[in-house]
Amino acid sequence: MSSPRYISLWFPYFGAERVQRIFKFEKNHNLAIIENNGNTQTLSSVSFGAHNSGLNIGQPLQDAKAICPGLMTRVRSVKCELTFLHALCRWYTQFTPWVAADNYDGVILNIKGCAHLFGGEEGMLDLIVSRTETFGLTVTSGVADTVGGAWALARFTPKPTESYLKSNSIDQEARATRSRATKKIQIDDIKQQVTQLLKNNAIRIAPAGNTYNSLAKLPIASLRIENKIVTKLNQLGLKSVKDLLKQPRAPLARRFGPTLIARLDQALGHVPETISPITDKKHFGVRISFPEPIGLIEDIKNAIEKLLIRLCNKLKTAVLGFQKLKIDLGFSNNETQSLLVSLACFTNDPERIFSVLLLKLDEIKPNFGIDIIRLEAINVSPITQSQSINNLDMHEKVIKNQNNVLKNLITRLGTKVGLDAIIRHIPAQSHIPEKSWQVLNAAWSNYDMKSWPTSNRNRPSFLWPPEALEVPKHSRLEDHFIWRKKLYQVKTKLGPERIAPEWWIEDNNWRSGVRDYWQVRCNDGEFLWLFYAHGAQLPGGWFCHGKFG
Repeated sequence: MSSPRYISLWFPYFGAERVQRIFKFEKNHNLAIIENNGNTQTLSSVSFGAHNSGLNIGQPLQDAKAICPGLMTRVRSVKCELTFLHALCRWYTQFTPWVAADNYDGVILNIKGCAHLFGGEEGMLDLIVSRTETFGLTVTSGVADTVGGAWALARFTPKPTESYLKSNSIDQEARATRSRATKKIQIDDIKQQVTQLLKNNAIRIAPAGNTYNSLAKLPIASLRIENKIVTKLNQLGLKSVKDLLKQPRAPLARRFGPTLIARLDQALGHVPETISPITDKKHFGVRISFPEPIGLIEDIKNAIEKLLIRLCNKLKTAVLGFQKLKIDLGFSNNETQSLLVSLACFTNDPERIFSVLLLKLDEIKPNFGIDIIRLEAINVSPITQSQSINNLDMHEKVIKNQNNVLKNLITRLGTKVGLDAIIRHIPAQSHIPEKSWQVLNAAWSNYDMKSWPTSNRNRPSFLWPPEALEVPKHSRLEDHFIWRKKLYQVKTKLGPERIAPEWWIEDNNWRSGVRDYWQVRCNDGEFLWLFYAHGAQLPGGWFCHGKFG
């Protein structure tokens, strides 16, 4: 079985070249993309021309304009950059189905079993790079057995830079200038590295099983670690990956953290590292345009019904159902109106959905007539479809229809009051009276009534927070008591039933300690649930906790 092979593509001017494609600027145009970094505006991406003028990523905008007075700037849009990068990933699926975005400026491709279709790895990589450059993008590439190895080969050359300051020279500098010097060194180092990559844009391919030799001469920064760790390692004289491998692992992990060792193992293939390919989100929507605006409610109903049948047929083909439906109405005066319909369960039955839609049509106000109606299924999920084998399955269908009746009722009520306002109570496993049930949303939950537990203990129909009684402070219940400023005469009483608090949970409602519950029937017909708290963190006494039906 062949080992995995990965291609890493890096776009050093990605953000700027995306804008250059939109405005059709020349490649040598001085353009920089800026973003807010605290109280300072810094460069997040620069064009090829701006890079040659001396600008680099991370440079403050004021310094950049001082170096290049004619610099043109644009504000960074992370959403647009990610959208463009994901579009590139989908385009790269013509070479392999396993493509993933790498941060904001790179792409990773798993080419295992695909390279021979394009004349080998070298021919495949040459084709990918040449076609990518036709889009106006500058790209560097690398191929290796691991993701980390391909990433390093795409971004670094075998010559480690010598521009790092030595520890002795840094100690001789003033504290105020030391941080600026280190930052300037890193920027100059990045500039030198990118320049070397573009001048020597040869295809960098690590032979299968030879990842160690390909990475040994690369700088330590190729291991995808933080710049401050790279600076400290270089100050210690460790500049290449080979220098790092000669050192004992335990002291490195203690001083620089486990991330350094993990990245090293990932690059060499000692620790597996996988990529998650992009997935295209399926879109389900239908629309209709009218030659003349419509305004009658019957015409609107007929149009929506036809669209709904088309939409449900698409979903049935994909064995999918939806739980939310969006209706967009375009009026002749260029205004739009949107309606959102939520269902209690996923379905693709047009009749069931249309009965709910009728409750929403009264919100439509076609004052100027409707030109366009569009239906879009928002929340889509697979649904199970059962097929009847013989007549004996009819009984199961009847039971299923009974469950659908309840869901249809919840859906119709939710259309008016909102699905979140409809709740259901189901039993819970707890001996504490207040925790013997759960409150769930009726639309997003389901419970089989056949599994409802039975108990030999009588519990009240109504519960409320314990309310104190006006009785003597002892555990014996008198023949009368005062509750809610009313005198009650005890007719019969049954008990006690002792309930202890959950000692493993800190519950503020049970700080009064162990309770002895009594079922008390009064002369006026009231059937109450009383308890005596023996006291713990709070004083004890008599309380009323509920009422029987």
